[in-house]
Amino acid sequence: MPISEESLVAEFWAWFEDHAEDIRAAYSRGDNSWLDNQISPRLERIQERLHWEIGPYHHPDDTFVISPTIRENLPLTRMAVARAPRLIGWWFVPAKPQKVLKSLLFEVDDLRICADEWRYRLTAYNSGEFVDIEMLINAGSGFPSRLDTLFTELVVDSLIGEECRLDRVGYITSTIVTDNTLEERSTPIRHLNDHLAKVLAPKIEEAEQAASHNRA
Repeated sequence: MPISEESLVAEFWAWFEDHAEDIRAAYSRGDNSWLDNQISPRLERIQERLHWEIGPYHHPDDTFVISPTIRENLPLTRMAVARAPRLIGWWFVPAKPQKVLKSLLFEVDDLRICADEWRYRLTAYNSGEFVDIEMLINAGSGFPSRLDTLFTELVVDSLIGEECRLDRVGYITSTIVTDNTLEERSTPIRHLNDHLAKVLAPKIEEAEQAASHNRA
């Protein structure tokens, strides 16, 4: 008989609670290999597409993020975080939070992409229930079309958070143009979060209330 998701989540948190100091120590010394070997298989046992990260999002406490990666996993990560233990010095969140960045510079393997000069267009549906985002990227910027989904999602996640993207954004597409400042109805990428807060304001507030942050 298959083990339920609830039981697997409880099993994961029991392990995490027993090894919280080991996890913090590995994170502090930058031992990503230990963290990956210990955490990834246990989360994949719950659902194979779950990812994780640890960050200083609630400094000086540490934040453990369970990333759903796909929309269908959002209820699962929300449930998992709702059942997380209360541990001093730890916060738990059900998706990658938005980042506070000086520059939208990303490195993946040997590629470096800077999105600071990107612009976008929004198309809203069902009175703001969800939106599509078209990224407008200048030709010659070195943007790799073969990795367009990876980089556009990284940029959007960094600006609005993974939970909002999965819950409220439909398609993210990229269009290569000669000069994106000449594109009609286009907006500099740095305004995306504020723009969406206006378009999706009621739903965002509901999502923020539903996403509980656990702290001792």
